[in-house]
Amino acid sequence: MTDTYSYSRSDWEKDIREIQAKGIDAVALNIGSSDWQRQRVADAYDVAKTIGTNFKFFISFDFTEMGCDLNDIVSRTRTFSDHPNQFKINGKAFVSSYAGDCLGNGGWASLKAQTNAYIMPFIWGLEGQFNSWSALDSWYCWGCAYPQGNHDKTTDDDRYYISQLGSKYATTVSGWMFSNLPYKAFYQRGDNWLLNNRWEQLIAMRNELTFVEMLTCFGPIRGAQPTGTYWADGFPHTAWYDMSEYYITAFKTGSYPAITKDIIYYWSKPHPTQATASIDGGRRPDGYDWSLDYLWVAVFATSPAQVILKSGGNSQSFNVNGGVSKLRVPSAAGKITVQMVRGGQMIIDQTPSDFTYVTNPTRYNYNAYVGAATASSSGPASSSTATTSTATSSTATSSTSFTTTSTSTSATATTTSVAGSTWTYQGCYDDPTTSRVLYDGAYTSDSTNSISKCLTTCVNQGYAFGGVEYGKECFCGTKIRDGAVLKSNAECTGMPCAGNAAESCGTGNRIAVYSRPSTSTGTTAAPTTTAVNGVTWTYRGCYPDNTNQRTLYDGTSSSDSANTISKCLATCASSGYAFGGVEYGKECYCGNVIRSGVLAGSDSQCAMTCGGNANEKCGDGNRIAIYSRSASSSTSTTTTTTTTTTSSTATATVAVTGFTPKGCVAEGTTGSRRALTGASFSRSDMTPQVCNSLCSAYQFAGVEYGAECYCGNSVTNNGATGSNIASSNCASTCPGDSSQLCGGGSGTQCSAI
Repeated sequence: MTDTYSYSRSDWEKDIREIQAKGIDAVALNIGSSDWQRQRVADAYDVAKTIGTNFKFFISFDFTEMGCDLNDIVSRTRTFSDHPNQFKINGKAFVSSYAGDCLGNGGWASLKAQTNAYIMPFIWGLEGQFNSWSALDSWYCWGCAYPQGNHDKTTDDDRYYISQLGSKYATTVSGWMFSNLPYKAFYQRGDNWLLNNRWEQLIAMRNELTFVEMLTCFGPIRGAQPTGTYWADGFPHTAWYDMSEYYITAFKTGSYPAITKDIIYYWSKPHPTQATASIDGGRRPDGYDWSLDYLWVAVFATSPAQVILKSGGNSQSFNVNGGVSKLRVPSAAGKITVQMVRGGQMIIDQTPSDFTYVTNPTRYNYNAYVGAATASSSGPASSSTATTSTATSSTATSSTSFTTTSTSTSATATTTSVAGSTWTYQGCYDDPTTSRVLYDGAYTSDSTNSISKCLTTCVNQGYAFGGVEYGKECFCGTKIRDGAVLKSNAECTGMPCAGNAAESCGTGNRIAVYSRPSTSTGTTAAPTTTAVNGVTWTYRGCYPDNTNQRTLYDGTSSSDSANTISKCLATCASSGYAFGGVEYGKECYCGNVIRSGVLAGSDSQCAMTCGGNANEKCGDGNRIAIYSRSASSSTSTTTTTTTTTTSSTATATVAVTGFTPKGCVAEGTTGSRRALTGASFSRSDMTPQVCNSLCSAYQFAGVEYGAECYCGNSVTNNGATGSNIASSNCASTCPGDSSQLCGGGSGTQCSAI
């Protein structure tokens, strides 16, 4: 909650009532040294008491804006410690902070002794030293709400801190983060449904967390905004807060609530990533190129329906099931529209009048406009038996429908026939949230989940393995994780499927796994070759492509309305990549390897015409047509490829480049906190050598958190000094070679040319 000069008592009352309605337990009042803030804080507590809602507040001291005067901190804490609306834990007034290492463990211990407070600060730089900070009752990770690089958010950083803090760990969730102030200009990656996915992660690990804090603006903006924050004007986030009620309930109760209203939540930034602003010119915020050009949507459906998404001239239709579906459509200049049809009746049709996606902005704004559209009625009862979200483009000539039949009445059936594929039961596996059995594919949570529904989803996305868990969860993947622990079949019969009480769908941390034979042999056309600028490319096939698990995952991507096969492949060749792929008419992906285990499907699924050549086919929605070039035709000195004639996939071998070790280097303290701000990668085969090769165009390369790689030409960005810290801060093992170390939570194992 940001306190401002003009914030009336009626503003506080509206905030309190709206916040409490969604299940929030307390609100942090982030305060600094300015005298006017004291009165605003007093107003908040007094209004809460006056209206009699029993709503709770607590103070969070911002030590980046105020001094470390222990007497002042004690006095402020005592002022409200006995207030009826003070948030307390076991009778102790809850106190938090942003920074606070200046107090030291002794200062925090003194604050506790003088105020009987419960202490939960965010202090960075304590990694490996938490045992020396015994005064802390809990510690929360502010930055863990966002991915610390150009990749999707995982729980790796949460696991890192839990390994040190045990039962004292709290964490955060957010939908977006952008600032364009002269002294603080950065974008934290919020793409690929960050808010939804982060909530799902936290719900799965709810028993391991002390608290979850929601960060940045979620509700309506009231009062005067800080000077210069133009990007917040007309960009509401209230719909994200409304959507979070569903997840807050699940986090607090352990069960996802029933969806009783049809709602489409949607969000988009207002201009393309690479647009040039007429006022700001070439000065873009750090991390701007991590943002993707899509209209993002989360559909909450009471039953199957058709959803139509439009962004400018782009339009796409989806068949969704009851439950939560995450959809997207590429952004284009013009208005955005979201629609829902059920039983032939349009029940949602919204085009926000106050938002237009433009290609020629005056100011850079990587903030998200967030809206929501609620159905006017539930529509006619649907007789659809659709069990998958099937996307069809408005430019496609035909769509594919699926029917399902199941011979299974329990999770222990040996075979199940689903959507034309025969699945074989593989057993009941232990499935901890930290090490998923099916770890490299799709995931859904659906209140109408069944075995056949889950396996149909996996068939349609090209995965060879599928599994059901916790009644409503479905996991797909290319293989079972090495070392997965098999349990008795009885342990997967404790929870009925949410959509079929006659079936068992695993239970908590127990997944019933099925597999089907590979369908890649004989389904792709005979390989053809294409010559582009003297380089020979061979067609590899039409592959499924998941937005959360890209088939070409270790390279670059672009979106171009004039895209063609040759244009995309020329781009990949010029950047030294061994593979190139076209998708959705206008998208191009480059990489050095096809994701292990992803199977090619029918060439007919890659039927969308290329944006720049109507005589060519450039993949389709979630389908990528992939080409590879031979090692002999490569102009790159850092990447070679090897292929075999018995498989539709290829592997890439990355050579080592001439970097020298620099040691464990501390990350920064401001902005994105990244010391290296160039390209970034996340790979399951990461080693320092792999990272060095990926960063061959830069002066520095650094590995972190095991699987992450960062590149740059300076190690002094975002407050980083480039100085070395203790090697114990870079003690994470490399996933590609467990005998080597790949950084840690606050340190980058750095190399330099």
